Amino acid sequence: MANIKDVAKLAGVSISTVSRVVNNTAGVAQNKKEAVQRAMSELHYKPNSFAKALVSNKSDTLGLVVGDLGNPFFSLLMRGVEKLASRYNKQLLISSGHHDPDREREAIRSLIDRRCDAIVVHSKALSDYQVMELLESQISSVIINRKIQGFEERCIYLDNRKAGEMATRYLLERGHRHIAIISRSSDNKQLELEDARNRYQGYQDALLAHGIIPEPELFTKRVPDEQGGYHATMELLDRKVEFSAIFAYNDAMAAGCMMALRERRVQVPNDVSVIGFDDTVLAHYLNPGLTTVRYPVEAMGEEAATLALTLFGEHEPIEPDCEAMSQEEVNRNKVTLEFLPEIQVRDSVRTL
Repeated sequence: MANIKDVAKLAGVSISTVSRVVNNTAGVAQNKKEAVQRAMSELHYKPNSFAKALVSNKSDTLGLVVGDLGNPFFSLLMRGVEKLASRYNKQLLISSGHHDPDREREAIRSLIDRRCDAIVVHSKALSDYQVMELLESQISSVIINRKIQGFEERCIYLDNRKAGEMATRYLLERGHRHIAIISRSSDNKQLELEDARNRYQGYQDALLAHGIIPEPELFTKRVPDEQGGYHATMELLDRKVEFSAIFAYNDAMAAGCMMALRERRVQVPNDVSVIGFDDTVLAHYLNPGLTTVRYPVEAMGEEAATLALTLFGEHEPIEPDCEAMSQEEVNRNKVTLEFLPEIQVRDSVRTL
């Protein structure tokens, strides 16, 4: 593999001249520049991106921290961020924190050490204070799926309480009065304080608004995957409590829920309706198709990457002339920080 010395020798110039051409840091005579470029092409020389970043303070990389590389939710997030990385000719570096504080710290540190131009971070295990430290030290870092007080303008998030209320209200409007909810459990309290608790509060809000007192027997929680949804539903069935619908924390738990119901010969939606959360690809292929709360995570990933690159200075944010523009045009020029959920209707919910 050719190195910078080989290029300098073939081009008949000094190593420092090659370095100036590669990093575009100083003027080089046109004939020497062309000689270096020809030598690089002939030798198939690729400059070391890390060394180039040390000189230019720009690595042309975008970092992303996700929770779990195998989770369909994070696949959508990665796809959204990758769209922006590709649009701006950035290499996307992805690291997984597995919802563990030590691994999240290491994932973030590895991207910082690689001198990423900007970083999008999905962190649920780190404390607010630890996330604040990141935001203070890394100017072009953005948090997704979480709102940090004092740094709201650098957070892309969803109103999970509104989403929980919306899902429950959808069931109530279709005649359901005894609605069970299966939520996530975790050894990490921070995880429970975020998405799960807010969705449960939204569930309670909707019930109380309809004059219904939430029943503790209709609430249970497990690990937020298919197996967790299966065991949570089995527990509800074994309690012998009355319910006509189940609100699942995510689509994976909803899939496990539907399997448990099928094993107990409970038909969906004729006997029990099921509503999920996220609208991942799984929801499309369940039988019946899963009605779910659409979490616009791909669009949120795009917006987070856009904001992070803007903070890096990749392109300047547009300051619209509000007097000369319509409100719709003004809104298009603003960064969307808070996203709202919507119901994706399929066949797993029955109107009583």
